[in-house]
Amino acid sequence: MRFRAVDSFRGMAAIMVILFHLQHLDLLSGIAFIAKSDIFVDFFFVLSGFVMTHSNYDRITDLTSVQPFIRKRFNRLYPLHLFTLFLSLGFEFVRYGINRYVVALSNPVFASSKSLPSFFANLTLMQSLHLFDRVTWNVPSWSISVEFYTYIAWALCLVLFRKNLLLMCSVLFVLLGWFIAEHHGSIIFNYDYGFVRCLYSFLIGMLTYRLNRKLPLQFSYRQFSFVEVVLFSLTIVAVSSFTHSESWLMPFLFALVIIVFSRESGAVSRVLAGHRFEFLGKLSYSYYLNHAIVLAVMDLLVFKLMKIPHSGMGELLFVFTCLACVHLMSVFTYRHVELILQPPAPNRSGKAVPKMVVSQV
Repeated sequence: MRFRAVDSFRGMAAIMVILFHLQHLDLLSGIAFIAKSDIFVDFFFVLSGFVMTHSNYDRITDLTSVQPFIRKRFNRLYPLHLFTLFLSLGFEFVRYGINRYVVALSNPVFASSKSLPSFFANLTLMQSLHLFDRVTWNVPSWSISVEFYTYIAWALCLVLFRKNLLLMCSVLFVLLGWFIAEHHGSIIFNYDYGFVRCLYSFLIGMLTYRLNRKLPLQFSYRQFSFVEVVLFSLTIVAVSSFTHSESWLMPFLFALVIIVFSRESGAVSRVLAGHRFEFLGKLSYSYYLNHAIVLAVMDLLVFKLMKIPHSGMGELLFVFTCLACVHLMSVFTYRHVELILQPPAPNRSGKAVPKMVVSQV
């Protein structure tokens, strides 16, 4: 079963994360929805919990089934992570050359966030386990780090506590609730307690899937359409207005969005499930990991070397150019990097973009 609508929704969320990292532009500054769109990372975590439970819950039954699951997740996540990590390294050498021979750069080259120890931590996906005091190298990859170790913890818990899974989840939520309360309701962590953030949202996603299987939701097309429009609007309002102390509630809203849109029974979800939006889901992982590098390169090229002024029209063209470059690069990495360790899909030609189950970050 493919969850095409929520997959497209995830693609749109990835685009909002891109705009979040462009909010320093006068054109986008002051827009609350963009300024807080980094919370969509939790949508990714909730959706991962939902999809992993759908596709692997019944397959992970003993320790021998854990290894192929972890290997499969590693093969899915690591190629693009490694590719973007070395792109970040290469770009830093380019910045070194520009800083030395062309023009002095305001941001230091090979700063503390681009250190050798943090590079090796990125190689082992350990960069966001509170080993450093900031995000390092390719900034968005912090979530890939914690998600990979969340997969391992989740698979082991399924094996060790399957007979008492509800009790185990209850204990985990009590501990997570205590931790969140100690941090005044905030789950906005990355390099420090990103694993806690991911585990919290991932568990909500897992329980959402279990709940979704038991909910009848026998509504008409019009009723589903109305609920989808309300939820879509509520998401925009909630993202625009939530505070750090309320951030713990956002994964529950995302879970509700996934429950409703995964049914694909209303007007909005059917549009998102269509072929016109299918590319958003397929390219969402590449959008997410590629965009920071593309934005950094474009900023250096346009504003530092070409010295284009920060006018309204100039920034508008800059935003659209960045989005276009991210898209083109993501088409390439999706076809030639992301899937390099994946078994070939049946009936797939060398140039065709394969159809997939929901992309799993």
